[in-house]
Amino acid sequence: MNILNSRFLQYAEKIVDLFLLNLLWLIMSIPVITIFPATVSMYGVIRKWTMGKETDGIFRTFFLLFRECFFQSFGISVLWAALGFFIFIDFRILHLDGSLMHLILLGILWLLSLFFLSITVYLFPIMAHFHTTWKNVIKNALTLAITYPLLTILLIMIFLISLYLVYLLPLIIFILGSVTAYFSYTICHKLFLGMKNY
Repeated sequence: MNILNSRFLQYAEKIVDLFLLNLLWLIMSIPVITIFPATVSMYGVIRKWTMGKETDGIFRTFFLLFRECFFQSFGISVLWAALGFFIFIDFRILHLDGSLMHLILLGILWLLSLFFLSITVYLFPIMAHFHTTWKNVIKNALTLAITYPLLTILLIMIFLISLYLVYLLPLIIFILGSVTAYFSYTICHKLFLGMKNY
C-alpha cells in the first residue's frame, strides 16, 4: 500500500509540475513574439527532468533558460514565421481549377509544408539540448528529419494530434503544451545522447 501511495504521489507531483510549466509557457507566449523563446525554455526544463539534473524550481529554471536562449530562438522565430507565412499565402493564392498544373503546384506545396513541419518538430528539442549557432540548429534539424524519417513522422503525428485536441477541447491547452513537449523531447533524448559534434 505504501508503494502505491508513493507512486501516486510521484505521478501527482509530475502532473502538477507539468501544469505549472505549461502555465508559464502560456503566459510567456502571450506577446506572440516570445513563443519560440518560451517553447525552448519549456523544453529546457523538461530536458533537466529527463536527465535527472537538479533544478532551482520550475519558475527560476524556466526564466534562466528564457534569458539564455532568447536572442537565438527569437532570431529563428523571425525566419520561421516568414517561411510559414510564405507557405500560408501560397495556399491562399493557389485556386484549384482542376487543371494538371494546379494539381502539381498543390502537390509541391504540400510537400514543402511537410518538409517545413519535419524540420520544425526538431528545432525546439535541439535548441534545448545543444549549445550551438542558429545555423547549426537548422542544419541539424534538417539532417535529423531526413536521416530518421520514422521518428520524424512520429513527432509530426504527436504535434498534429495535439493541435487537433486543442481544436476539439480548447481548455486542454492548459496542460497539453507541456505534455506534448515532454513526449517529444523524451523521444529525441536517446537519439541526442548518441550524437556528437552538435
